Amino acid sequence: MHKKPFLIVSALVSAVVLCGILVWMIADRAAILRDGREIVLKTEPIDPRDLLRGRYVRLNYSISRVPPITFTGEKPDYFDSGTMIFVRLEQGADGFWQAAEARIGSRPDDGEGVWIRGETAFRMASTDNPANVRYGIERFYASEAVAPEIEQRMRDREVTEVVVAVAADGRAQIKALRQAGNTIYTERLY
Repeated sequence: MHKKPFLIVSALVSAVVLCGILVWMIADRAAILRDGREIVLKTEPIDPRDLLRGRYVRLNYSISRVPPITFTGEKPDYFDSGTMIFVRLEQGADGFWQAAEARIGSRPDDGEGVWIRGETAFRMASTDNPANVRYGIERFYASEAVAPEIEQRMRDREVTEVVVAVAADGRAQIKALRQAGNTIYTERLY
């Protein structure tokens, strides 16, 4: 009989901790969308489905292939899968942001420029080839209500711009999808 109060308290504490973690994850993402530096990337979308998570659009960016010439600082002989890379972005004359510099491990603390954090997609035997980098913005999930329209626009190659919010520490979140400067879909904060 004495074990029941302990089990109830343990279950309540576990529920509060789990709820707290969920609230923190949602608030953290919302903070990036609200306060992050806004950049625009040109994209080439692909239209797959995830049976567990629903409809999404897979996005490919020019900054996903980082040329070896952009790397500064210490450069290893090869990249392991998951190697952390920071890429400094600069806005081009066309308004789209491009990779200007890349560093392995950590970004400089000079506070200059927009640095986006990514990881190498797979192991590469040489650093003489472009590094394939994932930034966590390669998939855009849409609700069942708007997914069919976005998917049709993707098939028609209408969605060509992605507005991304980049936090000071380099984490990025997709903020909106655009076509020729016109916003098609904006991500809600909560």
